[in-house]
Amino acid sequence: MALIAVDCGGTNLAFGRYRPDGVGEPAGRRPAPPQADAIPAAIVEAITPLLDDAVEAVGIGVAGLVDHERGTLVWSPHASGERVALGAEVAAAVGRPVVVDNDANLAALAEALVGAGIGHRMVLFVGLGTGIGGGLVVEGHIERGRGFLGEVGHMVVDPSGPQCACGHHGCWEALVSGTTLGRAAAELVRRDPQGGVARAAGGAAPRGEHLAAAAAAGDPAALAELAAAGARLGRGLANLVAVLDPDVIVVGGAAAGAGEALLAPARALLAETVEGGRSRPATPVVAARWGTGAGLVGAALAAGGKG
Repeated sequence: MALIAVDCGGTNLAFGRYRPDGVGEPAGRRPAPPQADAIPAAIVEAITPLLDDAVEAVGIGVAGLVDHERGTLVWSPHASGERVALGAEVAAAVGRPVVVDNDANLAALAEALVGAGIGHRMVLFVGLGTGIGGGLVVEGHIERGRGFLGEVGHMVVDPSGPQCACGHHGCWEALVSGTTLGRAAAELVRRDPQGGVARAAGGAAPRGEHLAAAAAAGDPAALAELAAAGARLGRGLANLVAVLDPDVIVVGGAAAGAGEALLAPARALLAETVEGGRSRPATPVVAARWGTGAGLVGAALAAGGKG
């Protein structure tokens, strides 16, 4: 038995062929369509070469508000258009059952069942990518609330802050995400064209991964930028701990590749600002096992009936 997994985030559409236990490999990646109604055709085009008689189902994670029961992408902050019948359109084209969910929900499922959250009853996943996605898994099952639980990136933490892709000001993801770290990298290169981030970029357009690489090499400016970003991350995590009190927080996504340079300041700010911090047990904050591949692993697990 084989399954096709798809992870369509705000920037990239990744896809691969997996087993029901989540074991597999990404087969490719391409830019995510900027129009929501173009996503089904882009997915079909990407996965058709992977289809054969062994493939029994397709799992799709997509950024935005997803009606899991109907397989509908209701709205996305990264793609224009609303209410795309994503599951039905892909199923009609490929002739297989299709499961559709929010991309962070599926990444949370992967980390809870076969990743860094193994052994914990309540796993909160926070994914730092184009924005910030969140997913909550309780006793092995995705918690969806009325349908859209987990849009943690759109907590407003600074009403006077920068405008978010959703249209509001000061959302958490407008202050710390893969996108904001990319902007910080570009600004450091602008200020110091010979500095550590510029050397890490090697002439390419500066991205968050170059900021992380410079920090790993000990560049003071990059370390300071990640420390500030980690503090902003920790402030949002403190809000989530006060509300949800999860057993563990798993931080994933591309930006989480910065590792302890980002996570250590986040833990410190979380401990400092969470209500009753000195009186409650510390909430573990750990790096995702599957990194940027968590969404694909989760999509495969969901297609195989998990979650």
